[in-house]
Amino acid sequence: MLKLKMISMLFGTALATQAQQVTLVTPSSMQFSDPAYRVTFRYPAKWNFSMENEFYTPVSITSPENPSRGFVYFSSNNGGYNPYPRTNLAGAEFVFSNRQAVSADACLKQVLQGDANAKMLGTETINSIPYMHAKTAGAGMCHQFSEDIYAVSGGATCYLFDLAVETLCAFDNTREITNGELAQVHASLEKILSSVEINNVKKD
Repeated sequence: MLKLKMISMLFGTALATQAQQVTLVTPSSMQFSDPAYRVTFRYPAKWNFSMENEFYTPVSITSPENPSRGFVYFSSNNGGYNPYPRTNLAGAEFVFSNRQAVSADACLKQVLQGDANAKMLGTETINSIPYMHAKTAGAGMCHQFSEDIYAVSGGATCYLFDLAVETLCAFDNTREITNGELAQVHASLEKILSSVEINNVKKD
């Protein structure tokens, strides 16, 4: 009985050491680490970390069977940080997930099957990592979203990163976000992607 208890405690400790972590690395940036899948990336310290969706529309790369491994975002909900507070920008999110697939191309097609708005854009190398890139977008109930999805394979694992921007209908007290402002939001998301390190993926 004592032996079983010790094994159980050791197993629990092993699981705990595999949990995702976020740490402050500079006054303005945090680092996300997923020891189980050997993935790290950096994101702005003003952004939030979660393990669950925080927006009206869930991103395409997650599902009940394939939940996020890490979710960093900013949102104007409840007075949260928003770089353009008097616009219809609801927020932005950078989501990491994974699944089993024979290739990054097959992985993206699996994620986007049945999505009439999805566009496969081919390979894009970022930080020496050769990602397959796809785009999609949608709208409903005064919510609009756009997603840039990147996938790369390492062994039998497909690593997925979703860069999503959420907007709302503009009301009397808000204005439409400008294309220049949206470009800055996308640049922030792309900067996070450029910091991704995956130990199981061979760089170009």
